[in-house]
This record gives sequence, C-alpha cells and structure tokens, in this order.
Amino acid sequence: MSIQCVETLITVRVFPDGKYHMKFRTEGDKEDIFNQDFPIPMSSPWTAEIIEKGKEDSDETVHIIISEAVLSGNTLFHTNINDPAPLRHPIIVQKKNRLFSTEYFLRQVFKGRQVHQKYPLMAIEMQDTGNDSTGKIVETEIIMYCLKAGIEDLQKAMPVSDLLKARILNHFQGVFFKAEEEGKLFGIMDDNQNGKDVPFVLPKQLIETNFRPFLSDLPQNFTEACMNAMNPYIEEANITVNLHDDTFKFSGTLPGAITHTNADSISNDTLWWTFNYEHFLNDDYVIEAASIVYHPNNIQKAIITGALILLIGLILIFKKRHTS
Repeated sequence: MSIQCVETLITVRVFPDGKYHMKFRTEGDKEDIFNQDFPIPMSSPWTAEIIEKGKEDSDETVHIIISEAVLSGNTLFHTNINDPAPLRHPIIVQKKNRLFSTEYFLRQVFKGRQVHQKYPLMAIEMQDTGNDSTGKIVETEIIMYCLKAGIEDLQKAMPVSDLLKARILNHFQGVFFKAEEEGKLFGIMDDNQNGKDVPFVLPKQLIETNFRPFLSDLPQNFTEACMNAMNPYIEEANITVNLHDDTFKFSGTLPGAITHTNADSISNDTLWWTFNYEHFLNDDYVIEAASIVYHPNNIQKAIITGALILLIGLILIFKKRHTS
C-alpha cells in the first residue's frame, strides 16, 4: 500500500440564528481523497467542487474537494448505525435563548476506532511510523476479529451455541497458528488479494474450507451468510488503516464571547484544533466550544423594572406609615 498524505480542513461558522456554515476542504492524491476512509459529503444540501492542480516541484497532480452547506442542529453524515466501517464524526450546534443572554454550543465527535481492543497487533504496527500494517500475522488477527463479529451478528437469524462458536474460533486460530509455525502463513492467505488494492480482503477459500468440519452442526448456508456478515468488518479494518496518513484541521467561529473550549489555540475570534488518526485510534476525539451573547437592552429593562418596583414599594410603605 503506497503511503500518501491527505489533508482535510473543516471550517464551521455559527450564525446568530443558530444555523451554521460547514465547509470541507480535502487535498491529496486522487485515489486517497475519493476512497471511503473519510468521504466528503457532496450530495444535497452540500455544494461541492473538485479541483485539480499540479505540484510546483513535481509532475504529480493534486486533487482537491471543496464542499460546503448551511446546516442546523445535528448532522450525522453516516445514518446507518449498524455499519461498523465508517469513521463517524457527527456534529451538533445548539442555541439556547435565555432572558439576559443567548448561549451557543458546538460539539463534534470523531468516534474512536477502538483499535487496541479489536486488533492489538495492528495497533502496535500503526504506531510504528512508516509501517503499513499489512503483515500476515496482523491479517490473521483481523480475520479472527471479523469472524467472531460476523458469527455474533448472525445470532438472531442463524443462532449458534456458545460451545460451537468456541469450537469454530479455536479451529481457525489453530489453523493460523500451525501455518505460522510451519512458515506457511503466506501460502494459506494467498487468495486474499485477488488483485485488489486494499490491505485486507476476505479469504473466501480459506473460510469455506475450514467451515466444512462444522457444516452438519450449522444452519443451512451459514458459511456464505457468515462471510457476508464479515465484509463490513473487513471494510472497517481497511478504513482504519487508510486513515493512517490523514491529517485534520478544524476551525470554529461562534457568536459572542467564548465561555468554554478545548481548542488547541485561538486566533482572534477563531478556534483551532489540529489532529490525526492517533487522536481517535481508540477513544473518541471531541471538539467542544461554547459562547455567550448578552442582551444589554433586556438587562437595562430588568434594572429599570426592578428599580420602579422598588420605588413603588417604598412609596407604598411611606404612605402606609403616614396614614397609621
């Protein structure tokens, strides 16, 4: 897998009415900016533009996608909550009107990929600069995770007992262990690639072969159903690896005075965050900011009203004392 760098700038400007203008500008190699690791929204209500320009110091072409929209409330970007693959990064902007002020809240969450929990060996390799995380041992770890997840996803439609599930997983683990011990791991995983330019693909022949000892105990067509259930998890691993060289910048502008933020820096009235895949490799990466706009007219009215009430009260007390 070739190492490319994709830079994405996300700009959010919150308007006084609570709506917000959001803009993506992503730049890099054509293959990388159009893959599925961080797809840029381009359909309605988004207005998108694709630009190509040459690099000054080489013959390479840089591809740029600029997409922007005016939004309100919560934007999910990925609506299928059951698909594990996409990098989810929902954003929410809220406006709260109060008597003397209006408060604004901005929050975007880049959902953690939980790499250490799902595939610890790949996590180690991804943190090793320059490593593509495509070693065969890492690949077997991915397959085992996807196999387990696929079987669990089928439990309602095609239930399998815990004992049988454990036997299947132990069998596959044993196959991989023996192949590694005998130096044949590359051989049994050879059918993975099939000319595809992705780090991981589903080894169909290997899975079909090693499900055969269990066919009499499994529901009909379980092998094919399990491979279909594994595909989204294979895609999840591919997206995680492809995010390895993506970098992000986020700029946010809110009305009024900033009351809370976890921004890396503030320049004039703009908040800035800079991050990459390491920030959401495991846990969520959260962007937060809050601001307030005071309403001096309402404050003045409240002071005047309060003063009048106090004055009237004093007059009434004064009259009552003189009449008694």
